[in-house]
Amino acid sequence: MRDKALKIIGEKLSEVLSKSGYNKVKAENNDTSILFAKESTGSGFAVNFEESKNQFELLSCEVENGRVSEDSENKVLSTWLFDPQSDTEREAKDIAADFAETVRGATGKAGSKKVAKKKKKGEDEDSASSLFLMNRIANIFPELKESLQQEKESYENFRGVTFAREKALPLVKEVLTSEEPKDKFKKLCTVFSNLYDSGDLDTKAIITIVFLNAIDDTTARENIGAAVSKELQIAMKEAFKLKGKKIKPEKIKKKSTFISDTLSAAQAQQAQQRK
Repeated sequence: MRDKALKIIGEKLSEVLSKSGYNKVKAENNDTSILFAKESTGSGFAVNFEESKNQFELLSCEVENGRVSEDSENKVLSTWLFDPQSDTEREAKDIAADFAETVRGATGKAGSKKVAKKKKKGEDEDSASSLFLMNRIANIFPELKESLQQEKESYENFRGVTFAREKALPLVKEVLTSEEPKDKFKKLCTVFSNLYDSGDLDTKAIITIVFLNAIDDTTARENIGAAVSKELQIAMKEAFKLKGKKIKPEKIKKKSTFISDTLSAAQAQQAQQRK
């Protein structure tokens, strides 16, 4: 099933990346990886299957002579668990769809100046933004897509926290609390783990303070903790300690928001605990 999954993922990424000038590179003596390269820039994307972890990884990288450059600073964009012994084509297609959405954001972020001007600051393509997070959640809950489109058309600056609380939270909370449907629970935990790692401060705060802090049930929080990344496990615990507390930032050196200040306090407490 691993090889079939690689084929499904490769075909989906080819469909998306070919539109941005990326071509699939034939891997030499490697049947657990896929590599795409853009000759004009030397940039690329790689998909690796880590057998020891039963995990697919999507990375951005630099490509030289048809291989990942030795000097490349690879960045993990997304990860998905996949057990070839029990998972099926359905899980493989879910991973393919997630990776395709991620590379759309990554390639759009470095898009043309014309596109960037049209979309103000390119926020729609910025894979670190709260809008990117909401786009990913809307893929899990299609019923959010109309509201999300209305939000984008109605406000010059996307109101990530407001949209998360008013529109997305009821759907997210129900799935996280009940762990049903299981496929949506798994997708949410994966999206949260990936975007907590790569997202900006407001994205991290929406994940921990808006979504995860809304889950009070102890069993549900334990189930979530077992399904997310280790970094997010720690962050959600520290953020939950601050639930209901009024946070006063140390100093405001630059423009900030209440939610980013709250997350900063949680991260400071987390760092102190590690000492």
